[in-house]
Amino acid sequence: MTDSRRHARSSAAGLAGKVSVSVVSAVVLIALMTVFVCYRPWMGLVDDAGGAAAGAYDVSTERIEQYCPGRMALMDSDSYGDSEFQASSGNITSSARYAALGSVYMSSVTPMADADAEAERLSDGDDADAIAVLSGAVDDGPTLFDTRLTASEDGTGAAGSVASWATDGDLRGVAAATCVVPLLSQSFMLPATATGTTQELVVSNPSDRATAVTMRVWGSSDGEAISLTTGNTLTVDAHGESSVDLAAAASGQDGLFVTLDSDETPVAAVVRMTRMDGLNPQGIDYITPVSQSSSDAVIPSVRERDAVRVTVRAEESASVTVSWLTAQGTTAADEGQLDAGRVTMFDLGEAPEHTLGVIIESDAAVNAMAFAERGGDDGQSDFTVALPGTAAAASAVAVPSDTRGELTVANVSGERTSVTMHAYDADGRHVGERQIDLEDGAAVDLAVTDLGEDAAVIMVDDPSESVVWGVRLSQPDVDESGLAGLANLQTTALTPVQETVLSQSDRAVIR
Repeated sequence: MTDSRRHARSSAAGLAGKVSVSVVSAVVLIALMTVFVCYRPWMGLVDDAGGAAAGAYDVSTERIEQYCPGRMALMDSDSYGDSEFQASSGNITSSARYAALGSVYMSSVTPMADADAEAERLSDGDDADAIAVLSGAVDDGPTLFDTRLTASEDGTGAAGSVASWATDGDLRGVAAATCVVPLLSQSFMLPATATGTTQELVVSNPSDRATAVTMRVWGSSDGEAISLTTGNTLTVDAHGESSVDLAAAASGQDGLFVTLDSDETPVAAVVRMTRMDGLNPQGIDYITPVSQSSSDAVIPSVRERDAVRVTVRAEESASVTVSWLTAQGTTAADEGQLDAGRVTMFDLGEAPEHTLGVIIESDAAVNAMAFAERGGDDGQSDFTVALPGTAAAASAVAVPSDTRGELTVANVSGERTSVTMHAYDADGRHVGERQIDLEDGAAVDLAVTDLGEDAAVIMVDDPSESVVWGVRLSQPDVDESGLAGLANLQTTALTPVQETVLSQSDRAVIR
């Protein structure tokens, strides 16, 4: 046989073998694919989900959005009857201040009512220690204060505030509020819902999606939730606001505890409170949400000669002691029992000399607030609603223009402590610094201008988280008119805002 024939025959045999192997392989592959499609693999052949790696991770936000309420207003501005008896906003005026501190990429303010409006950016000062500051007003309505961070760390964040005042009309006095962060859930402590009182809960939705907000309210009658005469649900349109008068919906209570829960998206909420006694204005103020409940609550910004009422609520029955906070320590004011769920009011009378705040101590976690009132000329009076402060490694307050501020700093650490206060002017320049040393339980007060003649923003470095502080506000025009005018501002923490995310991998989901 020739070589060519041998080669041809071996090639034919090899080709036949390859075809046979290919056919067998195809049959096997088809069979295996059928098994995998029709049957779930044994769990032993894949990673067990129960044994998969799981972890909790802290995620920091690098964007801060805050809502700053609009100028104080009458809830019902319609005119009825003789002009002499009609409600009037008078010469109500507003101011606002916004500050961005630390590792900030960009910070801006836009009107809430116009999402397409051009944002007004905060500008930095000239020196190396400068911060970004913007001053303005909220006469045209609430604003959204948006800040983007380059890092989430202590000393970085944003603080804004608004103030309103009048020397004429039915809104005579001073009101102020720190800008608030929209939340899915939040709570309020409110004063008595007496005749002549309006407590307008304003719920704002800065998002692109409408939401329903469920309200639950407890009063001083018993520990059960109250059915509001207006219903317990508010619908808030995208980029819209809804409001309800809680004093009318739950009248005749010594105080209210209110919870808000939004179904779809975080909302911002503030209460605008006004009081009248016949034709005499009895004060104005904003009320912002309370912080987390605590068994030791320190409320700064109460002063001697204030008429003070403290409202407290606990989820469970508890004993409570209320004390005056002074420069030297504490002085007992009142004590009592709390019924589970029921709002309890303590009338402390006039604050004694050297008072700087109020302390509430309980054997259960409580929510609390202090209602402080002063009288002015011709039967007028004004009040402020002060809330417990929260210690933070760094915190700040932006003081609105055309107001005067007085600081209260209280040591809550249980030992001697020291903090550093920084002051910045309206252009963001660093204009002052002071170290404050405090014994355990002691407090100190000083004017904002003591830190710098042009001080407009105050920042406190407190690495040990040992102090609670706040700003008591007055307004020169109101004071010079012989009227009572008082308000207060809470601090804003300049600390990382973190959420815990739970993560667990599960390879069994891949089949």
